[in-house]
Amino acid sequence: MCTGRREGAPRWPQTPAAPSADRGGCVTILSSERESALHTPFKEYDPPETDQVAPVTRSAGPVAVSSGRGKQQVVTAILVVAPLLGVVAAAMGVISPRITILDVILAVAFYAVSGHGLTAGFHRMFTHRSFKAARWVKITLAVAGSLGMEGSVISWVANHRRHHAYTDRKGDPHSPYEYGNGMWNQIRGAMHAHVGWLFQAQPTEEARWAPDLVKDKDLAAISRMFPFLGIASLGLPMLIGWAVTRTWAGALGGLIWGGLIRVFVLHHATFSVNSVCHLWGRRPFTTRVEDRSTNFAPLAVLAMGENWHNLHHSCPTLARHGVDRHQLDSTARLIWILQRAGAVWDVKWPVAEILDRRRNTVAACVPS
Repeated sequence: MCTGRREGAPRWPQTPAAPSADRGGCVTILSSERESALHTPFKEYDPPETDQVAPVTRSAGPVAVSSGRGKQQVVTAILVVAPLLGVVAAAMGVISPRITILDVILAVAFYAVSGHGLTAGFHRMFTHRSFKAARWVKITLAVAGSLGMEGSVISWVANHRRHHAYTDRKGDPHSPYEYGNGMWNQIRGAMHAHVGWLFQAQPTEEARWAPDLVKDKDLAAISRMFPFLGIASLGLPMLIGWAVTRTWAGALGGLIWGGLIRVFVLHHATFSVNSVCHLWGRRPFTTRVEDRSTNFAPLAVLAMGENWHNLHHSCPTLARHGVDRHQLDSTARLIWILQRAGAVWDVKWPVAEILDRRRNTVAACVPS
């Protein structure tokens, strides 16, 4: 099975794949039937497109847009545009044209903390339950991910589960194929998948897509604290810059590099997984017919392993996405370290023989 480690298998195994399940219409991702189905390997006679989940019914109609949608779009605009202003400020020399060692340390440190909070916490643990963790790890990852300023943990998870349910078809909140084929439509689709979808009226019901997180008191509280954690994400590097240098220039450098520019790069690394990793790259693993997810190697470091997106869509519950030799996946390494420390357990590591059955005979490329 792809749900655990084989007897005698190495601690850092080389591969896996669980079935990609058609997560159709109105579905609660976490039903017991679906949980069982997702963890059941394909039989030899199953075609790759065959789904092994309980039947689901489609929504009767569109979700009503809440009255607070306008306010949400304003907040989204601030979260997306403010980091861009930091990049512009640095380019125009608003701060010292020389980046300092402290600026670099703050940028890298806060990128690693907030980025791995998103990838290990928001994505692999909370969305796909790739591992179980001690309460302090759960809280730490949720807070760290919130510092990435990509929304509250519950809303992030709800949107991502919906993406997996409808990948690259109607209902996917950020498919680059939203507008069809043709050069102009693909450009529109790429912009939509990268950032445009954030401003469209297509709310995702948290109680429907993330009922387990809604019921978790710790995660519900952290979600409510998101605005304050967003402020802290920018304020902490600024405060550290001032504390170390005792100058306003140091504080401003911390804000620009450790805050705004760091968030800008992290945002667009995440956004690129939504857009680039469905448009260009290789498809070595079998997915649903509509699913056009790809592996895009150049994003490996900045995306912390999330760029091995084709494997992820082939087996969503795995804790490791970079399963082949030389595929960097710092998120999986972090999970492995936490497992060795006893802080996480029931980690769903890859299993080689299942991966072999999930490989395409010829590694396909998505045409540009």
